[in-house]
Amino acid sequence: MMKVVITTVGSRGDLQPFISLGLGLKKAGYEVLIISAKNEEDFVRKYGLNFYALDVNIQELMEGNNHVQEFAKGSNPLKFIISHLKGSKNLKTLMIKTQREIWNACQDADLIVFHPGMPIGYFIAQVNHKKSVLLNPFPVVATKDYPSILFYSLPRLGRAFNSLTHAIFYKVFWALAKSAIVEFWKENVLTKVDFKTSPIQQQIISGRPVINAYSPLTFQPAAEWGNNVQTVGSLIIENESNFIPPKELEDFIKNGEPPIFIGFGSMKDINSFTKTFEIISEAVTKTKQRAVIGLGWTKNSFSGTVPENIFLIENIPFSWLFPQMKLVVHHGGAGTTAAGLIAGKPTIIIPHIADQPGWGLRVYELGVGSKPISKKRLSAENLSKAIMFALQPEIVNAANQLGQSMRTENGIEKAIDIINKYMNDK
Repeated sequence: MMKVVITTVGSRGDLQPFISLGLGLKKAGYEVLIISAKNEEDFVRKYGLNFYALDVNIQELMEGNNHVQEFAKGSNPLKFIISHLKGSKNLKTLMIKTQREIWNACQDADLIVFHPGMPIGYFIAQVNHKKSVLLNPFPVVATKDYPSILFYSLPRLGRAFNSLTHAIFYKVFWALAKSAIVEFWKENVLTKVDFKTSPIQQQIISGRPVINAYSPLTFQPAAEWGNNVQTVGSLIIENESNFIPPKELEDFIKNGEPPIFIGFGSMKDINSFTKTFEIISEAVTKTKQRAVIGLGWTKNSFSGTVPENIFLIENIPFSWLFPQMKLVVHHGGAGTTAAGLIAGKPTIIIPHIADQPGWGLRVYELGVGSKPISKKRLSAENLSKAIMFALQPEIVNAANQLGQSMRTENGIEKAIDIINKYMNDK
């Protein structure tokens, strides 16, 4: 039995597509091991997948690190990059230790599937003469057709500018992990590899598989890409058979008009959440709506009074929740955006960092939601206007039609087929 090691780290949205892939690979007869942060061990193991816990707690880092909390305040790409690099410097010892753990866990792998934010998997596969697959939950591969996702919300300045934004993205994204990987490598691995070029670029150029795990209806594949780059659709966890919804939540949903969902996942700015909740509450009441509000990771940060038209939840599978909602409002993470669009629901994105402003603009361009509201511009008035805009019949119908199309993409089947062919190619 061939062993596939899957490496990913980040928020739960970064993890879920890889769990979905792991379940598909296990069903196809592979031995599967997922490597991620220790705070996600219970979540992964409940799906029956083997797990290697890195000695890092992403949830604690999100809540306790000042530089990471800067991300949640909502900012421009440059500030995001600076904050991330500052955070990386402070966390460098931890990151070096993490690289060692990944190295050890990958030694018996026949195939390494890696998240673009965890690129050491490419180098480990290379020196061990094993195979590697890059799995992108968000657009990563360069094209002249549109800017890098990190710069997607900026003014359009032509195809040359688009190419430049991708070149910058490759350099910056590699810089976030490079110092820790290089330091670990020089101390522990004798084999020389190319650290000058982004491992994402190296994977793409090498002809090894690159799987874009998002819908081609959201970002179209580029004609200039090689055959090794395939956009298969979102990888969703379809079977949530172990999930039993709270009776109080079921009763709330059934007792009136379908609610709207509002949540920011792991991207909540803890210090300002009480004010954010007040804004949300006012907008929901002003537009005569009911709302389910997701508290995400930082569930213990709010203890205020909750109005009768609002229900607070912790972590609920979106595949169960979103089809019962009227509208979804969230931070614009790739996984949450896909879940809302697949459910066929109009979307309002309140972006905080990184690729989120890009997803927010893309939702508006597709005609399935309002213009994004930046975190700094969030007000009861702006949110109320966005809710009314997104609930227009033409927006609702367009979102429903897009959801129907996305639900037929069979992303998992396509991804497994790509990997099967790759592994059988001697």
